[in-house]
Amino acid sequence: MITVEIFTALPEGRAIPDEGTIVRCQRCGRNGILQERGLYGPRCLHAETTTVLGDGMLVEPTDCCALPPLG
Repeated sequence: MITVEIFTALPEGRAIPDEGTIVRCQRCGRNGILQERGLYGPRCLHAETTTVLGDGMLVEPTDCCALPPLG
């Protein structure tokens, strides 16, 4: 089963459980979830795909903007 979550249509300030809070992206102006930590540095996640596998879930970003390093 594959699920696509798109965060751009959600209002700023809305809390998404286990994800974060919706913010306006500094780079493109669309809404998304600020991810401060990760392998690729800070980014604003606009959409992600979740695939249910036999041994767990695979979550992949499908639309995001890289942000400048924070503070």
